Amino acid sequence: MRNDRIKLVETLKAGFADRSGATAVVFAVAFAVTAPLALGVFDIYTSSQQRAKLQDALDAATLYAAKSTATTNPDLNAQGKKMLDANLKLIDDAKLVAYDFRMEGTKVVASASVELPAFAPDLFKHEPVSVGSHVERAMDNLEIALVLDNTGSMAGNKIDTLITESKKLVDKLKLAAGRSADPANAVKIALVPFSSAVRVQGDTDLSGSNYDTGKRSGPNIPTWLDPEGLAHRTGSPEKRYDIFTEKTDRLAIMKGLSTKWAGCVEARTYPYDVNDDPPSDEPSGDNSYANNYIKDKLPDADDWKDNERDQTKYANGYRNKLPNTFVAVGGSYKPGPNAGCTLQPIIRLSNDLDKVKTAITGMKAIGTTNIPQGLVWGWHAITPNAPLADGREYTELHNRKIIILMTDGQNTFDDVRDSNNLNQSDYTGLGYIWQRMLGVGSGATSSERTTAMNGRLSELCTNAKKQKIEIYTILVEDNSTVSTLLRDCASSPAKFYNVKNVSTLGVAFDAIAGSITNLRLSH
Repeated sequence: MRNDRIKLVETLKAGFADRSGATAVVFAVAFAVTAPLALGVFDIYTSSQQRAKLQDALDAATLYAAKSTATTNPDLNAQGKKMLDANLKLIDDAKLVAYDFRMEGTKVVASASVELPAFAPDLFKHEPVSVGSHVERAMDNLEIALVLDNTGSMAGNKIDTLITESKKLVDKLKLAAGRSADPANAVKIALVPFSSAVRVQGDTDLSGSNYDTGKRSGPNIPTWLDPEGLAHRTGSPEKRYDIFTEKTDRLAIMKGLSTKWAGCVEARTYPYDVNDDPPSDEPSGDNSYANNYIKDKLPDADDWKDNERDQTKYANGYRNKLPNTFVAVGGSYKPGPNAGCTLQPIIRLSNDLDKVKTAITGMKAIGTTNIPQGLVWGWHAITPNAPLADGREYTELHNRKIIILMTDGQNTFDDVRDSNNLNQSDYTGLGYIWQRMLGVGSGATSSERTTAMNGRLSELCTNAKKQKIEIYTILVEDNSTVSTLLRDCASSPAKFYNVKNVSTLGVAFDAIAGSITNLRLSH
């Protein structure tokens, strides 16, 4: 820029130095008229050029200050100035004469001025070049459920990567909360690990010895729990899921066995398993079933179900020593009324994000895949309705409810049909297959079971989105048809992430964090 000015001055001097009389007169007249205008145009050009550079630099600095955790104007000013100095390009002889970054309500408002050299100082008044920018810093309050696949196929590098990247995601959301107008309540997170079931409560103080079998209640036993599975016996016979002829109090069985309830539950009956309407153990035989842990009292029973529904065998005195663990998908199960319930328990919706991170560290991979069970409890975690009822009302303004669902495979309800397992399945959060909790019963193939579970998942996703729940879905290293199901489950195709290699899971989480906490820049 300085070279341009020197060249312009030299050109003017050359005109004056021309010895030709006619040329001198013409040039003098022309110079007197056009030179100030030319210099003024040059001033306008340089001013416009510097304004664009200043605006770009101020925009970047305002976003930087808004994304920082600064909450006072002096701290915001320091953050903004640091980025302004790094990005601002000044023309020769120009200097930054003013800058300001401050909070105005929920916005970070910024301004800056640059003083420019003047070619035609007497032609018009030369004011500093000034620009402004602001960023809407206040996010809506966020209620987020992390619904994470902890099935056996996640064992090894997958679960390790999931733990690492999930904790980084929580850190990013925590940083976003720090720049909110209400950082203590801006971000609340629930953690819902899932496999074939969900562990809705840890086993602390859930001793069966404190259970009152008459009142069907006890200390720390949720009031919404249905220990007898009464809901499974409603409706016409063909629609009943639990065909036991006697009521089976699961918690009473655990009390008889001096065993704590570990916190896992069966799915609700349809359609309550695909919505968030508020709510108004383990049989076994002496065959080589996976969860055979007690001696039958009726060894000569004609019907194998008679052995399963016989509750007297659970009384003290009929208990065998529990067998050793047996190998299952991704880990080892210890047979008993809590078989498979070794998942990390749910962490209910909380603004204690360090607590969430600690629980993420404790996640382990075991069991098969029941995506609907994980998703519905993710929904329960952020809804205002029972059984958890920790979320804000759906109608509350400036509050977003978000589910981030991650899985590495398709729904599975093991098809175990042989002479050693007349139940035709293992016992999971869906009970036994013959209980028809999926609408299909004994004889259903693996494909038919998966199709039924996929149907429940699709309906569940639709119902959650009707309540304005934002759903992000992530599929890791799976090329099956579940990708279409998860893409349709997401709130939009852009909110579905198909991660081909678990090593890039963090990229998906970063994109989701950016989408959730996006700041809006205005001039």
